[in-house]
Amino acid sequence: MAQASETAFLKLQTLQSRDLKALASVTADHCVSIITPTHRTGREMTQDPIRLKNLLDTVTAQLQEVGANESILDPIHQATRDTRFWQHQGDGLAIYATPDDCRMFRLNRKPQEHVLVAGQFLLTPIIKQQSASGKFFVLSLTWDEAKLMHGDAESLTLVETDHLPATFHDLVLPRDPEENLQNTSHRSVGNTGSTSTAMFHGHGEGEGKIEADRDKYLSLVGEQVASAIYNTGTPLAIVATAEVAGHFESTTSVDVDVKIDGSPSQWREAELKSQIAEPLATFRKDNPDTLKERFGTALSQGKASGDLVDISRAAEENRIETLMIRRDSAGGQETNSAVIATILSGGDVLLCEPESMPREDDEIASLFRF
Repeated sequence: MAQASETAFLKLQTLQSRDLKALASVTADHCVSIITPTHRTGREMTQDPIRLKNLLDTVTAQLQEVGANESILDPIHQATRDTRFWQHQGDGLAIYATPDDCRMFRLNRKPQEHVLVAGQFLLTPIIKQQSASGKFFVLSLTWDEAKLMHGDAESLTLVETDHLPATFHDLVLPRDPEENLQNTSHRSVGNTGSTSTAMFHGHGEGEGKIEADRDKYLSLVGEQVASAIYNTGTPLAIVATAEVAGHFESTTSVDVDVKIDGSPSQWREAELKSQIAEPLATFRKDNPDTLKERFGTALSQGKASGDLVDISRAAEENRIETLMIRRDSAGGQETNSAVIATILSGGDVLLCEPESMPREDDEIASLFRF
């Protein structure tokens, strides 16, 4: 029983952009989707297992109604009985299960509560949030140190994740010169939530050792950054030399929106913000004002729509460039089908506040490729 609990616990992951496409690709007779808000700390944490148990009761009834095997929920039941599982939550929890697999993701924003048993997963509530105008993240990165900051027009604020800010040696322990293959452990970083991660030191010689440790360092930094920024709709700028930035992009799956070439130590805060401002302004194609302007122009040319029937047809034909969903209407299955088709065809999907939609009365809007 202890082993089963550990297995369930290890399935708790931080949602990253690459996961959406993998989830969108899944089809099965009974795809279970459960999305619920959770709490990182405080007395409300004690209510989270109760809320999930009630949602599981709802899903069980839906599975019974269609004659499906309820064992699909076994890994989820195991997780709810693991106290460590509830100690490592974010602001929300998304669970996706089929008869063959179960994946659990911590979310870094509060979702609305949803349950669904269907032929595909419900992804609309967890898609990327539209960019917060004027806000951005900055990763200050050298071979010796990594810091993540959150910025706006007024200031830069240090972001503290489980393991950032950190030095290289905080994340990758020094080697033991007495042993060629020493198995050590370092602080937990990444998606498993475990308290330590086994790591072998001493593979190779000279430059090979340095390269392996640097790859490990950048990988761990990337996991921390991805967990902090994904789904916030906020662009990421990296301040690093071309060498460090290039290694970071090749080693991790983090999407870097703006690159500032140079050592972070050469700029003070005001100078750094000035360096970032212009490339960020160029990047922000999905800010509300830009999208409203683009939508109006495209609509007059027959290349945009706010009609779900038109948008669903365009999604099936892989014609959607950008799909915008109003946040308070994110649960419909027809909308979800359009979201999944857009993700699989490489289009962009955004969850928007009502006032940020191209037309506030629309629940869905789209820019077409042609």
